[in-house]
Amino acid sequence: MKKRLTYIDVINIVAIYAVLMLHSSQYWTPKTGTISNGIIQSIFIPAVYLFFMNSGAMLINYLDKYDTKTFFFKRFKRVVIPLIVWSIIWYLIDTRGYIFPAGPVAHTHPSIYDFIISFAKNNIFNIFWFFYAIILLYVTTPILAYIAKKNVNILFYIVCLSFVSNFLITYVLSLMNQAQVFSNAAIQTNPCTSTFIGFYIMGYLIKSNYFNSKQLNIFKTLGLISICILIISDILNFSKNIGNTPYLFFYSIGVFICLKQLVEKTNWFTKHNVIIAKLSSTSLAIYIVHPLFFKIITEAFHISDPSIVHTWLVPLITYVVCALLFIIIKKFKLINTILP
Repeated sequence: MKKRLTYIDVINIVAIYAVLMLHSSQYWTPKTGTISNGIIQSIFIPAVYLFFMNSGAMLINYLDKYDTKTFFFKRFKRVVIPLIVWSIIWYLIDTRGYIFPAGPVAHTHPSIYDFIISFAKNNIFNIFWFFYAIILLYVTTPILAYIAKKNVNILFYIVCLSFVSNFLITYVLSLMNQAQVFSNAAIQTNPCTSTFIGFYIMGYLIKSNYFNSKQLNIFKTLGLISICILIISDILNFSKNIGNTPYLFFYSIGVFICLKQLVEKTNWFTKHNVIIAKLSSTSLAIYIVHPLFFKIITEAFHISDPSIVHTWLVPLITYVVCALLFIIIKKFKLINTILP
């Protein structure tokens, strides 16, 4: 039986809670569009990037466990089936773009054709962009697994290329008010140049102890500097774009390293690894349905947004309720298939 890595479970829990915090601090109105609390967004922005690093940490060495056919079968069952099923469910529930942050994506003339086109464009449930991105990384994984076997240094070289092209150059261009060289759509349809491939590989490199302690400390220091810059920029109302900046890159990696080291050095996590594993197993299911729970909770208790209660209490209630619910119902095979 394979040994479960508790720090991976802890990072999963932190990542999904960060997602809840990001969405609870965002608000949408027809007049203003999306507005958000900048400081909270900066603090919790590593959210999905931690998921990408966890995935890379656990999957790039898949050849040590099974063949490529088995790898794709497991990924199809884990991600593609829930993506299709829940896209259908959300299309039927939310045809008017009623639930934020799932939309608003209005479908005033629902049809099979409209569903197919919307599904292809991720125009049903906006936060499902994560699934489209991770599927692209899965397609690349056999190549990365082969490289990891032959020359792991090439993997770090890919990380460096990704950082320069997807984060450094785009950030410099944004400071100069220049358009990006490539559109986001072009980047995300090519798995080998995905914005997220650097995070995916870094998860594996950190897990496999590619970096020495001095190098890890450098990443942590850069991460600390990055979050300080982001928060100060918010406080001083400096114009900035969190996404695709060196700050996001180093902050996310720094958080991953700190959480890994904290868990490995603290006996408490080892003693409670069973419950931690159960909580971790609900993360993807919570990601899929949390907007619905946000809406139910805010309407049931008449919670307005923006408000302190909405920002801080709603994600806590959502996490506790969803985690307990999914731990119970995921015991059923069908539920476990559609709620991974």
